[in-house]
Amino acid sequence: MKDATGTRELTAGEQKIVEAYAALREALTAHRTELPPFAERSAVRAVAVLWQAMNGLDMDPGQVYHLGA
Repeated sequence: MKDATGTRELTAGEQKIVEAYAALREALTAHRTELPPFAERSAVRAVAVLWQAMNGLDMDPGQVYHLGA
């Protein structure tokens, strides 16, 4: 997997961060109503933190305002 600029191959650890970010966004987008309140709040915070990592990896993480982050 390459970064958004297409110039650098991500390491295995960086790819796991990308996967975690995508999984949390999916959980909040598709299953938010199924989550207990504490899990929803924690997931939103985690997405916000991982967004910073995604941005630092030049992965163009998009906006997360609609998720409440």
